[in-house]
Amino acid sequence: MAVARTSAFPESTQTRGIHVIIGYEFTQRAAVGRSIFNVHDSDQVREHTLTMGGSGTFDEKAEGEAINYRSMNEGFLQTYTYVDYANGFEITRRMYINDLYDSMEKHGAELGRMAIATEETVLANHFNNGFSSSFTGADGVSLFNVSHVREDGNTYRNKPASGNDADLSVTSLEQGLIDFRDQRDGGGKRLQIEPKVLLTAGEGVFSGWKLTESTHDPESDKNTINPLQRLNLSHATWNYLTDTDAWFLLADKDEHWLMLYLREDFWTEHFYDFDTKNVKFSGMFGQSSGWGDPRGLYGTSGA
Repeated sequence: MAVARTSAFPESTQTRGIHVIIGYEFTQRAAVGRSIFNVHDSDQVREHTLTMGGSGTFDEKAEGEAINYRSMNEGFLQTYTYVDYANGFEITRRMYINDLYDSMEKHGAELGRMAIATEETVLANHFNNGFSSSFTGADGVSLFNVSHVREDGNTYRNKPASGNDADLSVTSLEQGLIDFRDQRDGGGKRLQIEPKVLLTAGEGVFSGWKLTESTHDPESDKNTINPLQRLNLSHATWNYLTDTDAWFLLADKDEHWLMLYLREDFWTEHFYDFDTKNVKFSGMFGQSSGWGDPRGLYGTSGA
């Protein structure tokens, strides 16, 4: 843990005439992660989710015949083990008492900003790593994959077919919406889940607006309508997404299983070290996150 000393700051905060300490004046963007993930409180070191497969459709029953009885398939168990996140600042007594601008006091507020940025980074990384074989879910493959396994043993995909990843456009988004509607339960029934959110990195903000909010086709000069607008698809951007041409489709939160478990809310404390008389600030929180099932989600890494 680094120590803020007068030698590190060259006594600037002890010099009269500074108009503003710039680092504390930046406006912070609203956090996005919790608007996407299902947030739950937790009182355990681990949480679990389990999928359950469906049983297909009804059989025809002739007069006098007995009904066929089926069983549901138990699916995939996902474990979420919470992680503690923490950092702190240590400030020498001389630096603390001679600071003319309360900049040392504001170190505590910086811990809050660090906590928000940490959570946003951790949650966004589920998407950033969503195509990597090094980050797998309960069915053994990445979040966005062409080889997900259903509870009945059949496979399905929640990304374009192999070799068909494409940048965001009218054509690729239309195909993604078609693919999304073909997601099925563990018994093979089509899920009645509708895509509701188009999610992009910050670099995709303008393309996303054009595709979801234009009344006419944004890629045509023939005055044709934009059928995408009839789907009431909203557009969200997340500046913590690192792949500039990746894009994603999400169902409503109650129809997908991106999970965030809050084990310990962010908290801070400070005290004076007896021997050095330095002031120490620290902040900490604990949580776990991941996905219980990839259905209700669709993604492509772009071209």
